[in-house]
Amino acid sequence: MMTLDQATEAWAAFQQNFFVGWAPVAIFIMATAGFALFYAGMVRKKNVTHTILQINVGWTLAFVVYFIIGFPLAYYVSAPVFGLPQFIPTIANPLPPLLSETGAYGLPASPSGIGDLATWFKMGMFAITTVGIVPGGLAERDKFWGWILAAAGIAGFIYPVVEHWVWGGGWLSEIGFIDYAGSGVVHLVGGTLALTGAYVIGPRIGKFVGDKKIPRTFFGHSIPLSVLGAWLLAFGWFGFNVGSSVAGDAMTINVELAWVSLTTAMCMAGGMFGAAITSRGHVLTSMVGLLAGAVAICSGAAIVHPLAGFVIGIIAGVITTFTIGFIDHKLHIDDALGCFPVHAACGIWGLLATGIFGYTALGAHPIYGFTDVGTWISQIGIQAIGAVAIFGWAAVMGLLMFSILKKFNLLRATRDEELYGLDIAIHKTLAYPEDMMEDK
Repeated sequence: MMTLDQATEAWAAFQQNFFVGWAPVAIFIMATAGFALFYAGMVRKKNVTHTILQINVGWTLAFVVYFIIGFPLAYYVSAPVFGLPQFIPTIANPLPPLLSETGAYGLPASPSGIGDLATWFKMGMFAITTVGIVPGGLAERDKFWGWILAAAGIAGFIYPVVEHWVWGGGWLSEIGFIDYAGSGVVHLVGGTLALTGAYVIGPRIGKFVGDKKIPRTFFGHSIPLSVLGAWLLAFGWFGFNVGSSVAGDAMTINVELAWVSLTTAMCMAGGMFGAAITSRGHVLTSMVGLLAGAVAICSGAAIVHPLAGFVIGIIAGVITTFTIGFIDHKLHIDDALGCFPVHAACGIWGLLATGIFGYTALGAHPIYGFTDVGTWISQIGIQAIGAVAIFGWAAVMGLLMFSILKKFNLLRATRDEELYGLDIAIHKTLAYPEDMMEDK
């Protein structure tokens, strides 16, 4: 058995705690309770239970499928674009990355050398976050089992391919593409899938009126519930961004984490401010702006200056407000809960902003920033290439997946179910049963 020196063992224990401790648990709360409450407050009373179930049950099968297929596709493949995994399912080795290449405590070395279970648990949280984004685009008219199958498809194939390109040593990683915490990998994928799902499933009954398809606003039933969900998402985002560090050595921790925490908070603040001023202080739009800022900073959280983060957030808040109107009034797509504007549009902006604000002359991180003009300009181009590639993959796969579900009548609820409300029509329950009681 390998003998460990105390320093190595202590650092390995810290790394293990970083991979499976507070950060991924915070993401888990974000991906489940955060999305469930945020979305539930934004739908009408008759669809609250259904909306919560789509989040709470959607991640379960996706979690298992990611263990069996998704993680191996992302991290056990050596081909730059796509290939067959060397191992299926995820290797059941509990050692952290620091010890997985050599083995310890009588446990053998992992053939992958990446700290399989620890890394899987951490990355599984990112996978279910991607899954959690999508139901918002199809809200108030989607079928339960169709969504469960879609969630498995996302976690088992669509998302892991992009994850491999960026974080698993694939072609975008090879050309120097930067996405620290998932503006592209998570949010651009999730937001694009939500938009394609909304397009294929069609608008809610009564959403667009007349020959000119004038959009109607369907008001959510509880702004306080959505505000609570948004702040749970914001809490989880610190685990999302801070937890994205590979924690490979003490230097990485010491030069990254304070920077990442501050840029994340600054960009959230900017996003909320930007959305508030462009919506004349609308509460829910302001909370959406908070999340837009959080999405936009994921890519460059370890690079851009904190004050640049505030500027990126303001722009993200403005982008969100105007993209919501563009999708409604120009594209006539019923992205019910604004998933594309927040996650995809601001994900693209975040990827580009990483290059634009990553120049050290603009205050970028002195170690991670770009020190010469040539590298800086080149990086902006690399970020744009990555954004186009990720959007293209997610759009094509989303259209294909949701069209297949529609073909087999698994995507959309019936007209009567939609009009009556999915809670009682499908699940035979109500979020607010007192509304059905007669006054005594």
